[in-house]
Amino acid sequence: MAINFLNTVDLNKNQLNNAAIQNLAADPATGVLGQVYYNTTDSVLKICITANVIGPPAVNAVWQGVSGDVASVTASTVNNRLGIAITDPNGPDPVVGINIVGQTNLAATPASTDELLIYDVSTTTNKAITVANLVGGFETTYTLPVSAGTVAPGAPTTGIITLTGSDGTTDPVTFSGTTGRVNVSGAGSTITIDLTDDVSIVDDLNVGGVITQSGISSTTGANNGALVNTTALALAVANANIKVGMEVTGTGVPTNITIASITDTTNFVLSSAISIADATALTFTEINSFAAALDLNNNRLQEVKTGVLGTDGVNLAQVELLVAGVGVFKGGYNATTDPGVPVISGTSNIALDLGDYFVVSHDGDITFSDQVVSVEVGDFIFANAAITAASDPASTEYTFVQADANIAGAGATDGATEKGVAGFDSANFTVTASGWVQLDNQKNPYGRKQSLNNTSPSSRAEAGGVTTFTLDLADASLFGTGALSSNIAVEVTQIATPFQTVYAEVTRSGTASMAIAFTGSISNDVYQVLLTHI
Repeated sequence: MAINFLNTVDLNKNQLNNAAIQNLAADPATGVLGQVYYNTTDSVLKICITANVIGPPAVNAVWQGVSGDVASVTASTVNNRLGIAITDPNGPDPVVGINIVGQTNLAATPASTDELLIYDVSTTTNKAITVANLVGGFETTYTLPVSAGTVAPGAPTTGIITLTGSDGTTDPVTFSGTTGRVNVSGAGSTITIDLTDDVSIVDDLNVGGVITQSGISSTTGANNGALVNTTALALAVANANIKVGMEVTGTGVPTNITIASITDTTNFVLSSAISIADATALTFTEINSFAAALDLNNNRLQEVKTGVLGTDGVNLAQVELLVAGVGVFKGGYNATTDPGVPVISGTSNIALDLGDYFVVSHDGDITFSDQVVSVEVGDFIFANAAITAASDPASTEYTFVQADANIAGAGATDGATEKGVAGFDSANFTVTASGWVQLDNQKNPYGRKQSLNNTSPSSRAEAGGVTTFTLDLADASLFGTGALSSNIAVEVTQIATPFQTVYAEVTRSGTASMAIAFTGSISNDVYQVLLTHI
């Protein structure tokens, strides 16, 4: 039976003699990074280089044989320099990099379509190299131009790559150019170069002509379960097309929510917390991101969408609309009589534009069609929208801002409580000169601390090799009259550094007496008890 260790075993740089690594006939499905075992089938010591992933989908651990890498191969004969043949059709696709210098003799064509032969092509005639059946039956023939000797840097060269698809069609692509420039042309009018999803260009990118973006990556999905003010998003179906930085849109999703990080193809972390219903249809769309200022070189920025967030850019139409609705100060508002002056309520109200506002100069009440609103000197009254004259507006068509310094009151609800200036108990709060209020750290009101010594309310006695400290919990310095030891929780700690918790025998009487016993002779004020009245 194996002994199960639940923590790392440190041999303190001592040797492990006569040890045998675990023997297994095949790679385990699970493993942690650095775990080793001996594969009895391959007679190889293997190490875990990728830990297993608990799905869905579950992914097994990856094991690699412990062996040396070949840095270089020196061929001893002419025949050995003909090339490298990879003849295992069941093995992984090879990645081979070879620098063949001065090789002029070539081998015959590949013996089968599962071979990859790499030859020297530094001859005086063009040489075609065929790579067949490496990826799903796709065959590519490369016809490379060569000339006698080594091509001089910067000399004009022309090359043709003929792409033969699995359907038998052939499409030639021609490369030509001089120093610092390569021209690409094809049988058709358009050359499409398919790059990886993420392409990094170092330094400046100068492009002539028009840049056209054919489309951005977009995918969809639905959340698995309702989200309530959380950044954790789980999809009902895994989606490997979702990437960090994609914008998330859907019913109930606020503006500018993006994918902050990816846990796996089903679970993601959002940039901000959201609340949406179960199975909400979601769209994930890539957005362009610039890491520096964008200089348009005195050109117009066209087709700009209407801004939503405070940090969004806006279009001209939106600017004109906003400027047209900028509020105008309409003067003071006298609420002494109802309706006030000027009249903003009832069937005789004046016309106002969006944002027009008044400052209350006299206290009073304003009777609207839906309720009566009380205002005080210094309050602001804003028009929420354009208000037509003699339209008997409701109070909801205005925004009232309390701007004076009232004394704060107490109430059962937020809306029913007077807001204003207030004072705070210095025993529990601290307030800075700028008005920043903070709650002091609150000690446990039911907690006490007592050193174990021979001073009331603690007493000390030794008998039979045991030192006992007895506490009177009803003492006024502890919990006072009515305290019962059965209701007191206790922790024994050292008084000095490192204040370590120690374990003594604690017994409680039916009253306020508690005894803490130690084996041996214990001096006064070595230990203390932390007491909590429950």
